[in-house]
Amino acid sequence: MTAFLIQVSAAGFAQKVTFVKQNASFKELFTEIRKQTGYNVFWQDNKVNEQQKLNVNYKGETLQKVLDQTLIPHALTYTIVNKTVVIKPQEKTLLQKVVSLFSNIDANGKVLDAETGLPLTNVNVTLKGTTRRVFTNEKGTFLFKDIKDNDVLVFSYIGYANIEKTASETMVVQLSPKPQNLEDVVVSTGYQQVRKGATTGSYSVLTDKDIEATPSVNLLERMVGKVPGVRFDVRNNTIQMRSTNSLSSGNTPPLIVIDGFPAANQNLVTISTGFADNSANPNRPNNPTTVTKPNTSVNAVMNTINPNDIESITFLKDAAAASIWGASAANGVIVITTKRGQRSAPTINYNTTLSTSATANFSNAKAMTNAEYIDLEQEMFDKNFFTDPNSNRRAGPVTEAQEWMFRVKRGTATIAQRDSALKVLGNRSNRDQLREYLLQRATTQQHNLSISGGGINSSYYLSANYSKDVPVYRSNYGQTYSLTSNLNNDFLNRHIVVATNINYVNSKSQINGAASQALSTGSRGFAPYEMLVNANGNAISKPIAYNQRTADSLQRIGYLPFGYNAIDELNYNNTILSKNSLRLGTSIKGIITSWLTLSVQGQFQKVLTNEYYLQNQNSYDTRLLINNGTTYTGAIATYGVPKGGIYKTTNGTYDDYSVRGQLNINKSWKDHHIDFLGGSEIRQFKYNGGQQTRYGYNEDISTSVAVNPTVSYATLFGGTSTLGYADGNIYKDTKRYLSYFGLATYSFQNKYYASGSVRFDDYTNQGLDRRQRAIPLYSAGLRWNAKREDFLKDVSWISSLNVRATLGTGGSIPNTGNSYATISLGSNDPNTGQPTASIVVPANSQLTWETSRTINEGIDVGFFNDRLSLSADVYQKRNYNLLVNLPYNATYGYTSLQYNAGNAKGRGVEFMVTGVPVATKDWNWNSSFNFSYATNTITDQRLKSTFGIAGLSQVTDGYPSDNIFVYRWAGLDNKGLSRIYGADGAILNVNGSRSVTNADLIYGGRTTPPYFGGWTNTVRYQNLSLIVRASYSLGYKFLMKDINAESFPTGTSYSGLVANSARLVNRWRNPGDEANTNIPGLGNNTFNNVPWFVNSDYNLRDAGNVRLQQLSLNYNLPQTILRKAPFLKAVNVGFSVTNLGLIWRANKDGVDPDYQVTGQYTNLPPSATYLFNLNVSL
Repeated sequence: MTAFLIQVSAAGFAQKVTFVKQNASFKELFTEIRKQTGYNVFWQDNKVNEQQKLNVNYKGETLQKVLDQTLIPHALTYTIVNKTVVIKPQEKTLLQKVVSLFSNIDANGKVLDAETGLPLTNVNVTLKGTTRRVFTNEKGTFLFKDIKDNDVLVFSYIGYANIEKTASETMVVQLSPKPQNLEDVVVSTGYQQVRKGATTGSYSVLTDKDIEATPSVNLLERMVGKVPGVRFDVRNNTIQMRSTNSLSSGNTPPLIVIDGFPAANQNLVTISTGFADNSANPNRPNNPTTVTKPNTSVNAVMNTINPNDIESITFLKDAAAASIWGASAANGVIVITTKRGQRSAPTINYNTTLSTSATANFSNAKAMTNAEYIDLEQEMFDKNFFTDPNSNRRAGPVTEAQEWMFRVKRGTATIAQRDSALKVLGNRSNRDQLREYLLQRATTQQHNLSISGGGINSSYYLSANYSKDVPVYRSNYGQTYSLTSNLNNDFLNRHIVVATNINYVNSKSQINGAASQALSTGSRGFAPYEMLVNANGNAISKPIAYNQRTADSLQRIGYLPFGYNAIDELNYNNTILSKNSLRLGTSIKGIITSWLTLSVQGQFQKVLTNEYYLQNQNSYDTRLLINNGTTYTGAIATYGVPKGGIYKTTNGTYDDYSVRGQLNINKSWKDHHIDFLGGSEIRQFKYNGGQQTRYGYNEDISTSVAVNPTVSYATLFGGTSTLGYADGNIYKDTKRYLSYFGLATYSFQNKYYASGSVRFDDYTNQGLDRRQRAIPLYSAGLRWNAKREDFLKDVSWISSLNVRATLGTGGSIPNTGNSYATISLGSNDPNTGQPTASIVVPANSQLTWETSRTINEGIDVGFFNDRLSLSADVYQKRNYNLLVNLPYNATYGYTSLQYNAGNAKGRGVEFMVTGVPVATKDWNWNSSFNFSYATNTITDQRLKSTFGIAGLSQVTDGYPSDNIFVYRWAGLDNKGLSRIYGADGAILNVNGSRSVTNADLIYGGRTTPPYFGGWTNTVRYQNLSLIVRASYSLGYKFLMKDINAESFPTGTSYSGLVANSARLVNRWRNPGDEANTNIPGLGNNTFNNVPWFVNSDYNLRDAGNVRLQQLSLNYNLPQTILRKAPFLKAVNVGFSVTNLGLIWRANKDGVDPDYQVTGQYTNLPPSATYLFNLNVSL
């Protein structure tokens, strides 16, 4: 160590200084020294006259010579500490020291980070043995007046090891960051921040560093595989914490809390737009070819949060941790805390993330070749599944291959001509054109600028963010702007603390379904040989509703074109969804004493959603609607549907008000400590929304044509129709909540902890009787810090050891009904003129809360100074009064209603192991592995289902809620039809008279993984770091869906495209094939034939997989480079690859269970995404 210090000192003295000036000041000289050597110079204003005039003439002199020649004549001396030159008066004489024993001094000093040399702001400097204290300012300096020369000062700062120093007139103190052990992790419950080592509950915490380690615009993607007990489904935008507490799908997500209050919109999953197919949202994963329902996840709460604003995310998993949130927390709580400024000099941070994905890989579709597909069409043709378009004016269209088959049948082409044409089609592929005209490389960009800092009595954090996401489907995009302002101010010598937070988010998405529909097996899909453009590059229109012959004849009369062109639809059929979110929060905390505080907090949230769906007159849907409502009398056209576009708008407004009053006690005396909080809060949530539709819309002048939607008009082929009410109702919803809560933790000798909480929730929608509306919830817990016991104090290889146990209750609010009837008011009846109404949900006075009771045991242990740590939990749940559907008297208008008639039990195990196998000056390896097991079993659901429907989860006693039941496959019969085994072992034929019951089904397994987790490794060499992250899901099943009933010929006719799964090549064709294949044949089909096959154990597969989520390489610019640009504090450059695919899969079919091929090219696995990120701090 001595040699090292000498080297540092020698290196410092070797620095050269050149400065020549008459009448220069100390301050000017010290500034030049800092510029030329990189050494900071520190002095006391009251000890050094910085304006003292000097005649300076130094040319290439060493730093030592400059300091000696300048300071000694002025009775000054210096020391060099960690690249800081400290100027101070020369040592006192013996007489001066004797005098100082009888007089006080003023200690003037500076506190630095021992690793970076940067000043630390707001460090607590306390005179040992007293309550006197001061804090460092934004420059890291402090002044402690009127103390003895030999008094001891204690320096403390969050995240740093405390240090004691003997006071002197000039001090330079270095604080070293301390390794964060399990006990020192700070968790945020939304009501308070508390050290994890002082809690009894089960918590997991992701810090801002954990979140930043995965560069992505999708917050969920940043968390996959990092939190034990929490499963993130990025594809479906869902979160499951431990085992579910409800059988109702709407009651399973955890509560999302942002800066102390629940988010106004708790939706995690996609919200139906009601208009258009969604293939884009501003924060979705780069999944290139997943065709979804008409949904958009722009409303999802996680997508409104700027990941760069997050300080930490705390997961409250057991009842003791989450019980403070009462009935909303039955499925756990996710507490998101945003960043607040440090009381230091301003820091400006800019970071950007840019990404692009590989093009869609159609080879993963496992599809038939074109020749095999045409062979399938030929067989269907031979079995008379298709109708000749020339035989019926209203007959549907046919593909090119089918048209050649009909030409031979009509006698207009020879077999040789057909075979020649089919050979051409068999060698022609549209995949290149699909990529060129409908698809693109998915790209994202995110830019974030923040500034933070503060002074002695205030701090601030301001940020602005912009992100844009362009998915693989053309004419789709999403973009988001967000602004955040978090301010803290202290008054009355820090006895009053006022905090405010403001967040505004504006997001906009354009949604167009043309590209995704072209890849489907629907009417707008393309056979594998159908081209989008001809040899001249002109777009090809194809008939959909009517055959080409009929369409041409109608167009000659004057009808609008009937052809469908996917490329043109990219411009004519767009939905614009915009959202504005505002969150305003404030808190006023009064510090009454050192152990008692009172606070009042409030938050207002407002969310405005607007959806605009313009179907241009040139769009296919609008042309078809207008054509079908048009009739001609001679050359005169009568339009039942006005010509022009169709313009639909939907809007919604969420208003959320919350106010909370809270008292906190944090008191220590001798060996005892008590931490208590109690208070009350009220909340009101209101929603208003509605929808409008305009016909004959002219987008240039924003006009439309008035229509009566109830008036009938004549249709194209002689029928009548009406437009019908396209406008939805005006929706209004109001919910009010009132809660009282209290939580206390007592500790003795910092070894034994006991906690308890109680919360009383009152919810208006549960009825008028408070006994029915309100519910009390409680929790209790114990923690034992065994490391502090005498028998472990001297066991050096155990750093910490804590044992925990908790018991608590939770509840869920029924979301499918109320104790009073809910009605929907409609428009006036056209005959009576009176307003209409319908009952949406009938009154159900027997509905009550779903409740749960959870027991949790846990252990937290650290070894070898926390180089290795383990946190593990085991839990058991009991769920009561779960909502299930029960039969209802149909004469009242409903065949079933939900009642609290179900019970279940759940259990699970989870642990995380974190280790630092290598930790040297240049090398560091950090590894973190977590494992989770979660399951539940339905113990009572009161009604036994008798319908034998396989392939779906059923509420069944003795099985988990995510079960899947399947048919027991018995092969094909001699007609190529499906057969299954009955419960008695008899073979059931698809055309048989015996009905299938639940007894004939067998349990196939679970549809969600009971075993899951992740493994993250970070290896650092000097300033270069490599991150490898993987996740795994085990123990669940899936059904192969590449052959499905929706795109398989059933009955005697078929229209549209057939699924082109490669497995269909081995289908049954002739009697005897049943001995060699299990793929049903095309003839003699009934509606049950394909479902029996698809939902049988023959198609059941193990869904277990291990997925490589991320590879990242990051480089931090070293200080030697940054010193050349003093305005730079840090620069980080990184490159990442995500969505790297499966490392291992349990199934032998080569299928990714999370991205099954269910049509033609739909649901392909996401392509690899390449990301570049840059972070600069000033």
